[in-house]
Parts: sequence; structure tokens; C-alpha cells
Amino acid sequence: MRWLAADLLRIRDFLFPKPLFSYRPIGSERAEECAALHATAFAFPWSKIDFESYLTDPHVMADGALQQGRSMAVLGGFILSRLLPPDAEILTFAVDPRRRGGGVGRNLLSRHIENLERHGARLVFLEVGDDNTAAIKLYERTGFKVIGRRENYYVRKDGQRHAAVTMRLEI
Repeated sequence: MRWLAADLLRIRDFLFPKPLFSYRPIGSERAEECAALHATAFAFPWSKIDFESYLTDPHVMADGALQQGRSMAVLGGFILSRLLPPDAEILTFAVDPRRRGGGVGRNLLSRHIENLERHGARLVFLEVGDDNTAAIKLYERTGFKVIGRRENYYVRKDGQRHAAVTMRLEI
């Protein structure tokens, strides 16, 4: 019997379904998880105390991608923004490396922007390393435009310096 690639994919998806995520606001109870996830994405990660501070700040909005179907929902990604209407600034954004490329980041970013808009944001700003091409593509697909560049802004673990690309989204 000859198997088609589509048949094999259906069998794989049946036996090993992709986890489903819900996207909702998160608070300081997720600080430790945020710190652990942040450490997988950044050379110089924020601590649990840093996240507790941000997640209790009344001007910071935080959304998470929480895996459904588990008694204790696992955090698959998160995004934090400072909101001072009409402006908002994305402070940090991280997705579990095992979930990258599967739409979790795209969905989380989209929901977060909707929440920012509901709370009065009209312009959203961010900075991203010029070497983070996957993030830049995601932001551009979402509608962000490059508005500037800061040379030698980020330092990587190996000591290399990279520019920060400044981007803006008009909602």
C-alpha cells in the first residue's frame, strides 16, 4: 500500500495533535514562568522580580498563550506592553522555542494589539534586534513599519553588538 504524504500528516495529527492555546491577560502569578521563558529567548533575561514588578504595574498590559486541556495551563508565550494612551510600547515578547513557527506568536501578538486598541492605544512602538529576522517578519506582516535604527544597541552572549530596529504600528 502506498502512503501519500497527506495521509501521513493526517495520521501524525491524529496521534500527536498540536496543543490548543487560549490567549488572555496574565498577572504576577505567572512571573516565574515568564522569567523562565524569557531566558530561552534573550541573552540577558529578566528575573522573576523584574516580571513581578512589570506585571503589577497599572500601566503594563500582559497577555499570555496558555495551553488548553491541562489542569495547570502551561505558558506557551507572553507579551508585555506599557500603555499610556494614545501610545503603547511593546516591552518584551517571547514564545516557547517548541512553539515557534506554529502560529502561537502571531495569534498572541494579534490578540494583544486588539487589547491595546480596546484600551485606547492608537500607535504601538517596539524595538527588535536587526538579527532577529523571524520577529521582524512577524511584525511587518502585522503592519509594523520601520521608523528608525539604533546602532550597537543590543549585546549578544558572544559579545557581538547589533542594531535595534525601531518599528511603529498605527492602529
